[in-house]
Amino acid sequence: MLTNIGRKENGDMSYTIKKLDKAEIGHIYQTYMETDFPAAELKPLSHITRSMDAGYGFSLGICEGETLAGYAVFILCGETRCALLDYFAILEDRRGEGLGHRAFSLFESYFRENLPEVDGIYIESERISAAENEAQRRIRERRIAFYLSCGCEMTAFRSVLFGVDYSVLYRSVRERGQGASLTALATLYKKMFKPEHFNRFVSLAMT
Repeated sequence: MLTNIGRKENGDMSYTIKKLDKAEIGHIYQTYMETDFPAAELKPLSHITRSMDAGYGFSLGICEGETLAGYAVFILCGETRCALLDYFAILEDRRGEGLGHRAFSLFESYFRENLPEVDGIYIESERISAAENEAQRRIRERRIAFYLSCGCEMTAFRSVLFGVDYSVLYRSVRERGQGASLTALATLYKKMFKPEHFNRFVSLAMT
């Protein structure tokens, strides 16, 4: 049974953020995530559940009533007062309704109410300049434009993770909180990856 975390009214629709347990995120992974994300970007399910067991990872469901409409996977780094939005998607049959924008407002409320140690959220989005063709470039432009319209700001950071080249955005969730920091992002990645993987497959730089 999902745990009801909070509710935000949106006109005639009401959405609920619900914290997911390992069985629930496992079902979402197999049902949706393997389709929603390219194989090169999708970590094994064991990586996600291991972060939950270790206490620095958690997942949220975005629901209308009892119906799942979207989901998000986060990594926490309390020592640097930040989090990473590792995966985020609205279910295919619910896209185009503006729910993606509403989700960020719900995330902000959730963090303010439940995670006072977090000032902001990092978001990775594939770099436009690394696109292999025009169609891919347009997809990446739309994705970054979406994040910017949700109140995220583009940082001057570039991360390359296991061969995938990302721009890094930042979404503040708290007034007067600390802003984006390359050191904080590096600390977060070190929490996510084993030292040998971090040293071999993670690269951070200023653009």
